[in-house]
Amino acid sequence: MMELLTLKDDDCIYDTIVKEHLNQRKIILNEDVDDNAIENICLMIMQWNKEDKNLPTGCRKPIYIYINSDGGDVITGYQILSSILTSVTPVITIGFAKCASMASYILAAGHKRYCFPNTIVLYHDGQTGYVSSSNKGKDIQKFYDNLEKRMTDFMIAHSNMSAEFLEEIKDREYYMFAEEAKERGIIDGIIGQDIELDSLL
Repeated sequence: MMELLTLKDDDCIYDTIVKEHLNQRKIILNEDVDDNAIENICLMIMQWNKEDKNLPTGCRKPIYIYINSDGGDVITGYQILSSILTSVTPVITIGFAKCASMASYILAAGHKRYCFPNTIVLYHDGQTGYVSSSNKGKDIQKFYDNLEKRMTDFMIAHSNMSAEFLEEIKDREYYMFAEEAKERGIIDGIIGQDIELDSLL
């Protein structure tokens, strides 16, 4: 007689899959970007670089980050970008259904970047809200203006979008399918067209 799976069983199955993927240097970002990413992404990249310390770059087993996310916290996301960019071990980013907001930056950060033909990439500016005294509010706004400039500079460096174009679209919800994401230089190729799926597994 078939037994029904409980929610607890589902959690165990999911945890097992995640652990199996981590053993193969495959990170699944299938959630919002939050503080959990420090442990689940940043520390894993550091650990694998430590394991590869005495290996030349070309001999290192790549790290894969599979992305399906609505985005999330910019400061945590900025650390993910730093972890990817400082990794000597190659990091390959792969977009699934959606790479929105902060997740679009993570997609663009990979040493090699791919997505599926129907992947949605969303670029927009972040949202900020705070309650504070006048002077503290000015300090907070100054910080976020600086952070926004850094994020814009990152995207200019990791795509072929100009500062003028990003300024033009920053107050919009700028959606792209894979073809435009490739045209804009956010990804290097489209799975099934420029690269075979089995080479990314």
